[in-house]
Amino acid sequence: MIGKAGDSVRVEHAEVLDRDGNFYNVNYRTAEAHTVYTLSGEGEEHYRPYFTFHGFRYARITLSGTAKILAVHSVPISSVTEQKASFTSGNALVDRLVLNTVWSQRGNFIEVPTDCPQRDERLGWTGDAQVFAGTALYLADAHGFLVKYVRDIMADQREDGSVPHVVPDPTRQQPEFYPGFYGSTGWGDAIAVIPWQLYLHYGDEDILAEALPAMIRWVDFVWSISDGPIVSPPRQWGARGFSFGDWLQPSGPSAKPLPTIGDDAAATLYLHITAKLVARIAAIVGDTATADRLATMAAKVKDAFQREFITASGRLAYDDQTSYALAILHDLVPEEHLDAAKRYFKATIARAEGRIGTGFIGTPALLPALLKIGEVGLAADVFLQEEVPGWLYQVKMGATTIWERWDAIQADGTIYNPQMNSYNHYAYGAVCQWLLEAVAGFRPDPEQPGFARIIFEPTIIPDLSPVAASHQSPRGPIAAAWSVEGNKVRYDVDIPPETYGVLKLAHGYSDITVDGCAFTGSDLLPGQHVVTFTFVPPRRAAKEDFQINARTP
Repeated sequence: MIGKAGDSVRVEHAEVLDRDGNFYNVNYRTAEAHTVYTLSGEGEEHYRPYFTFHGFRYARITLSGTAKILAVHSVPISSVTEQKASFTSGNALVDRLVLNTVWSQRGNFIEVPTDCPQRDERLGWTGDAQVFAGTALYLADAHGFLVKYVRDIMADQREDGSVPHVVPDPTRQQPEFYPGFYGSTGWGDAIAVIPWQLYLHYGDEDILAEALPAMIRWVDFVWSISDGPIVSPPRQWGARGFSFGDWLQPSGPSAKPLPTIGDDAAATLYLHITAKLVARIAAIVGDTATADRLATMAAKVKDAFQREFITASGRLAYDDQTSYALAILHDLVPEEHLDAAKRYFKATIARAEGRIGTGFIGTPALLPALLKIGEVGLAADVFLQEEVPGWLYQVKMGATTIWERWDAIQADGTIYNPQMNSYNHYAYGAVCQWLLEAVAGFRPDPEQPGFARIIFEPTIIPDLSPVAASHQSPRGPIAAAWSVEGNKVRYDVDIPPETYGVLKLAHGYSDITVDGCAFTGSDLLPGQHVVTFTFVPPRRAAKEDFQINARTP
């Protein structure tokens, strides 16, 4: 840039334009999000900020006096710059969703995993990080990044075992303004979930051992909230054990909102999930006494949950998508009630007209739970529908990163309340883990972590054909691709050296061959393999099906 002394260049930043095409950054709240440079008038001048960064998609430059811009460069910064996974399909919206997730991770993984890179917040929310950790470790080499974050959590953990909502935690410096900003289930569980994901992806047992004492203190804290297996968090912000529940869970039409999970059910579910997980971790690192104690705790919570939140007919108390998804995925529904719970679960989706009814903690469980009960077609319906709330809706609306809210921009272009509305929040991008592990069909085996053994278990959704995915694992490159012709599937896998694969195909996939020979159930050795099989295409619902079947069974 050039100009006279005293001339200025002002650069402002925004994520979106309003529906009239105007520059819009009201959602940045108190963040000024601008840079002003005053020229010296001494020839060509250059400037870049060194002590801050800006999250933006659009920039507005205003010149004063005779100032002229000679060149502008936007320089992305991130702690995870190299993409380690890919996913492509026959659906361009899905492919863009994956790319949006990559960019949301890059823009938020800068020293700590922030919720957003732009507004007056940019905090390391633990809940966002725990639901996204598995996806993060596929899309980038985030091992060192997340190990450091786990240590940050340990450093900020309170004496009573509670974990802050945000880490690093600036609120502890001003408790008079942010009292009790810690202790939410689903958020504090990051202390166990993130090390577990690091173990799955890298075989890192050291971080399990290092973080185990903090995990134990967290689980004991959650139990202590109500001094028992049913956790009843207080509703008041700042109260001990306050819970965000299933944050930003959509509730449907305002005239007759859909049910949402209660904080007590959400907190109790997470106590069971994490107590069981920490028991498993303790066993891995050789702490058998803790493993036994927490396994017993998890069993007590499971029994109490079933008595408190499951009716005699098999319906869950809050009768919402998150309750069924988490309870089914984590085996909290008794066998005698499972068939009924499946029907009630499907009815919650019908009432929502085939759309998502989950928030931050329920969304990562929704599609895996549907697959677990054999509802491949319904999972495809929910994932591929293009209306709000839905993953593909935001892509259709022009998103280039993942939104914080399902309804961040309405269909008519109206922008949601700017008081809490970010267009770069990675949490809902956790669906990419499902695309890689369930649709493309590869994942690490917990019994031989770090991809020493790879489980191949694809889910065939014909509307996505052809699918191709890859991951640069610590053991080497993994690839899987499938295509459909009629009821025939060709599934190509590539296994890195010094590892091996296990092929698991769902019931109903038949006539299986591997490299031209009938499949005998043996392991897949390193190298490339061609698997073929036949299948019955899953039934995709018509819109009227949701209306007809929306009644409670």
